[in-house]
Amino acid sequence: MKRFRRIALSLMLAIALMAVLAVPVAADNPTVSITVTAEVVSITNTMDTWAIGVVAVDDVVYFSATGAQDDDYSTITNTGSVAVDVEIQGTDFEGGDYDWTLAASPGDQTYSLYANNTTGGPNYAIEVKSSAYNDLVTNLAVDGTYDWSMKFTAPTAFNSSDDGNEKSATVTLVASKHV
Repeated sequence: MKRFRRIALSLMLAIALMAVLAVPVAADNPTVSITVTAEVVSITNTMDTWAIGVVAVDDVVYFSATGAQDDDYSTITNTGSVAVDVEIQGTDFEGGDYDWTLAASPGDQTYSLYANNTTGGPNYAIEVKSSAYNDLVTNLAVDGTYDWSMKFTAPTAFNSSDDGNEKSATVTLVASKHV
């Protein structure tokens, strides 16, 4: 019986030892932290209306609080997540009996519109066209701002039959990812 006890005790000790060794040990599990930002192209502009008022032939009016030259009247802000290029385009004036055409130079029933370019000093060198977009600012950084304005030149002649009613046009700013 002693021998049986010794064998039984040895057997139980071996089983207990195997059970302890069979328990899995927790391993270190490495992790990878991932972050991502969506590519968002977005801008805002501080001024969204321009009420020029009554103009005479060849009048020049600036996009400003007073109508006088103000090269940084409005501010474009890049509110997206990537650097952007901003382009500008205008439309013809419509309303009343006769529309006014947007062109590089004023003429009979034709007006011109230019945006300022602060590169190398303020000047109104960016033609606002109705047929195509022109660059207004390139590579505007995230959270970056660009101060700008416009110069309107009235037609050199109005049609004598025009009723003098209000005309309206729009200027569109379009942002795209800078490449």
